[in-house]
Amino acid sequence: MSELGDDDGDRRGEDVFGELMLGVYDDQDLDEIPGATHWPEIPAVEVAEKWDELRAWVDQLQGRFSHLDHHVLPRCWWRHNEHVEALSALRDHECSSFAETAPATAPLDWFRALTDVTTLLRAWTGELSCGAVHQDPPSHTNPPMEEEWERFVQADIDHRQQVEIDRSGRAG
Repeated sequence: MSELGDDDGDRRGEDVFGELMLGVYDDQDLDEIPGATHWPEIPAVEVAEKWDELRAWVDQLQGRFSHLDHHVLPRCWWRHNEHVEALSALRDHECSSFAETAPATAPLDWFRALTDVTTLLRAWTGELSCGAVHQDPPSHTNPPMEEEWERFVQADIDHRQQVEIDRSGRAG
């Protein structure tokens, strides 16, 4: 049996290659697949929306995977940069793994990434004083208090605006 088909003339691999070369798949816009989010580079004008998107995704993720309890994600995960960036990367990985253009094996890669990131988060959370004390139920983190969350997001916006002002002052 050859790599492209059986010895009886099945040449499916060659057909797909030929279709790619002829541009049969050119109507699929690969630019629609979002790239990775580099959290430190998010502009101040976009960061509130990005925080809300990440928070909603983390809440949804915890609802889907019961092992993501307070031993993995402390209630204040958003105050810990390593948690934020790891969760953001995992979200980006999930989006690209389940995109229409992703290969059928991509979801398995995402589940491997989920396992890896869960291990990192569990270790990092265990080192935190806010997550090191064992607590019985609730098994999921409690959502942050709304006022505390809003103050945190506003402080991040203010910080990013100042960084952007500082950068533009040096460039000019």
